[in-house]
Amino acid sequence: MKKVSIRSLTSAVIVCVIGMLMTYILSIKVGEQLKKQSYLKVENIAKQVSINVQNAINISLNDLQGLQAFYSVNQELYSLNKFNQYMHVLDIENRDYIQVLSWVPLVKDIEREKFESVIRNQQENFTITERNSDGQLITSQIKEYYTPVTFISPFEKNKLAQGYDLTSNTVRRNSLEFARDNGTMTTTEQIRLVQETGHSVGFLIIAPVYKQEVTLTSVQDRFNALKGYVTGVFRIDTLMLAAKEQADKEGLVLTLLDINQDNSSLLFGEINSAPFVYFDLDIPERQWRLNIALKESLLNSIESPVVVKWFLLGGFLVSFLMALSIFALQTSIIRSRNIKTLSQELQNQNDKLESKVLERTKLLENKNHELNETIAELKVKRVVMSGLIKESISAKRSAEKRALDLSRSNKDLDDFAYIASHDLQAPLRAIDQLAQWVTEDIAEGNLEEVPEHLKLMCSRVRRLETLLNDLLAYSRINRQQYKLGEIDVAKVVHDLVEINAPIDNFTLTIKGVLPIFVTANLPLEQVFNHLISNAIKHHHQGEGRIQICCEEDNDFYHFFVKDDGPGIKLDYHSNIFQMFRTLKPRDETEGSGMGLALVKKIVQRFSGDTSLESTVGEGCTFSFTWPKTITTLNE
Repeated sequence: MKKVSIRSLTSAVIVCVIGMLMTYILSIKVGEQLKKQSYLKVENIAKQVSINVQNAINISLNDLQGLQAFYSVNQELYSLNKFNQYMHVLDIENRDYIQVLSWVPLVKDIEREKFESVIRNQQENFTITERNSDGQLITSQIKEYYTPVTFISPFEKNKLAQGYDLTSNTVRRNSLEFARDNGTMTTTEQIRLVQETGHSVGFLIIAPVYKQEVTLTSVQDRFNALKGYVTGVFRIDTLMLAAKEQADKEGLVLTLLDINQDNSSLLFGEINSAPFVYFDLDIPERQWRLNIALKESLLNSIESPVVVKWFLLGGFLVSFLMALSIFALQTSIIRSRNIKTLSQELQNQNDKLESKVLERTKLLENKNHELNETIAELKVKRVVMSGLIKESISAKRSAEKRALDLSRSNKDLDDFAYIASHDLQAPLRAIDQLAQWVTEDIAEGNLEEVPEHLKLMCSRVRRLETLLNDLLAYSRINRQQYKLGEIDVAKVVHDLVEINAPIDNFTLTIKGVLPIFVTANLPLEQVFNHLISNAIKHHHQGEGRIQICCEEDNDFYHFFVKDDGPGIKLDYHSNIFQMFRTLKPRDETEGSGMGLALVKKIVQRFSGDTSLESTVGEGCTFSFTWPKTITTLNE
């Protein structure tokens, strides 16, 4: 048996090794083919990116050539209206790749004053300018001739360049003279743009415009026949924007170099020492090179294709399963032979078991009957136990609720004790003192101050009465039951302002829409009444404005009541919602100091929150949350 098992295992191992070896060889070939195809695909994408960049350059050159042709045949060189008409036809505002197109005439010094006068009639404050050593624009010094930027489009974002003498800058002057002497378009190296206040750079393409009736055979002929130049300013970042988006999407890195420079000046991107491929771009009188490299993630995906790993893993798994199948097949054949021998012995044992089974079956029937009776009894007990558990859970919830109510009651008792020892006793002491004064005055026959003292006693009695009523209302909030009904919040706040405010002295503004919904409408009206009356009563002027708005989320409305009153110092924000808190002395206010405490307790009764935002002199904004739906009021 052991010899057969070893033979089966050896066969399975050989099959597994051969399968894995073949899988490894195939995975190498598949990986090489995939890398070849991937690199070819990336090369085609890079070529498309370079074509898109070249197309953007060519479109820019076509627009500039159109403007060059326009001024070659146009005799009105100093007409802003003609320039703007052509720019409108060109639709320059919608060509994002162009920073600015401009007309730059050649102006001799003897013509400067007349030229500036003509242009000022069309564009105010025009003057020929140049940059000083500090980089500031100043009026140009006297020169033999000037090349000022005269007409610009788009104007608003490029108006700083108007009047700038291009010959005042060495790079621009060299390009102007090269274009003039050779009669061709010329591109400058990258320059800082005059109209940019930051560090943006771009390049300038210059095209000379000559008189048509003159034959141009020499450099001097071109100089004498020169009308001026049309120029186009292009920001390199804008020119490369579409190509960069495509490159980022494909996992490529772009680098644009000006290889006319000795050190290959960097125009865009970052210097990459090992580009995957590069393309030379055609641009007038300069040579640009677009280097395209692969991002590390793309390079890794090409060099280590995931498909090859899965192919290798799948091949190894199939080889292992084939070896396992061969081993199992050979083992099953051996076991089948042994099964025949064992089946006969099993049959003999089966006959013996049948007699025992009949005997045990009868015994099991008796036990089964007893078990059924036990199960029925357990079911009854389980029902009883389930009822006890439910009662226990209900009792626990009731105990938790009572504990919470007890905690609230203790808190209310503590507050009441404080009130009884301070706020309630203060008016009583004042009444007692005034009564003694009245008695003394009457005994002495001095009746002049008696009416004033009696008036103060009445005021203390009214304050005490107000205090007791508010205290009673506060204590009833958590025990009082409310009915549900539909409430129109906008109508309620309008009515409350009319009730609380002097006629025409306070204006109400509702921002947005206030809800109409079914809720406990009486406590909600109480909250709005306290907040509105508080804003009016404590206003430092005889008139004012109240603004109310509402926001909402899934479960709550967020109401805001804003006034333009004197505001509340930050020191009082933490205790403004406590009982009997007032910001004025008791003799200067009619309130009991319970209004905001009642607001907070009512809102908390319905699981809401209250808050205050205020700056001294800028008014107050009281906010509170109110549930959209109230399921029960008997909590």
